Amino acid sequence: MLRTARRHLLLAVAAALTLSACAGSTGTGTPSAAPPPATPQGPAIAGKDRVVVAWCERFGAPSPVSADAKVHVITVEALSMPDGARITRQKVTLPERGSVDTLCGEPRSTTAAADRSLFNADFTLIAGTAPRPGGDGLGATAFTVPGGTPVDGPKASAAGNDSAPVFQPGTSVLWYATGDRQVTSRDLGAPGSAPSGHGAAPGPDFVLAGDQPWLRRPLESKADQVAVSPDGTVAVGTGLSLWHRTDPASSYAAEYVEPMLIGRTANGRAALPGSEHAPYCSPIGWTSDVTLFCGGDNLYLLTFSADRGRLETSTALLPPEHFRRVDSAALAPDGRSLAYLASEDGHTVLYRLDLAPGAVPSVVGSIGMPPEGVVNPLTPRLIAWL
Repeated sequence: MLRTARRHLLLAVAAALTLSACAGSTGTGTPSAAPPPATPQGPAIAGKDRVVVAWCERFGAPSPVSADAKVHVITVEALSMPDGARITRQKVTLPERGSVDTLCGEPRSTTAAADRSLFNADFTLIAGTAPRPGGDGLGATAFTVPGGTPVDGPKASAAGNDSAPVFQPGTSVLWYATGDRQVTSRDLGAPGSAPSGHGAAPGPDFVLAGDQPWLRRPLESKADQVAVSPDGTVAVGTGLSLWHRTDPASSYAAEYVEPMLIGRTANGRAALPGSEHAPYCSPIGWTSDVTLFCGGDNLYLLTFSADRGRLETSTALLPPEHFRRVDSAALAPDGRSLAYLASEDGHTVLYRLDLAPGAVPSVVGSIGMPPEGVVNPLTPRLIAWL
């Protein structure tokens, strides 16, 4: 009986294997290739009513190719805006000598728009630089999120290091300045597509507003401290200072314009009429073509005339007892509210504030303290409110 049962079992297994083989065959008898295993991605970063936060651990992981070297690790996190709950956390381990300078370089004062331009439309790529084939300088590329694999590049070149890689908003088109100071773009959604030239970059970096590079910058300002108005005609920089896209270069150097100060006249430079008592603050973003949001010793709304030739009003939003130093901030999609990060007792706290005088900020959640063992963590940055 036992032998008979065992024989029946073996026959059943053999039949099952035969059926399985037949199911995996084509009509010609050639086995079909099994689909590759899916790479675990976790929940998507992009989504409605979320904020995206990112930070860099400088030299936070061993290099996979050099025993004595380390590489940068970027964390990208999506949080629910209503309650601060973490939706996903994804890691980007950059290749050796790879970098996303805005996040992993020296600490900078940046706008959320500048940080958002590091990512493509759905937050699956982050712009940066990596060694070119053969080690001939650094080229512009993008790294997969999560992962950190360079995509479609960097390209070989004899022109030195590429710089300032960013994505055109809402697209997979990467813009950057080549080593010979030419503004260039290529679509990473179409690998192998030919780069497009957009003229000379008279400065070492630029601001991308839509598909228009702002190639000039005011004295003592950096591209990542610049906020361009929604209509693309004026920009403000840290200080504050304001200039038009059509302003001529200053005599100081071809890559600069002489901006109009927002505040008191200083060093022989002209001040914008009506701005004599304006606060010293850094731009966060425009809520309309004539309304600018900025941060300093408080959070302010600045309202300009229609031609941006005069400052009409300057309004402090927070009562002094509610003010916290703002590390980074991003406007809501409708421009009526603000999300911002503030450091408190070693924690990074996420706040929400309606943009109306007398509004009181509310705590949404906490990013928390860096986990044990994190090396050289830079301050978390609020990238966008989606």
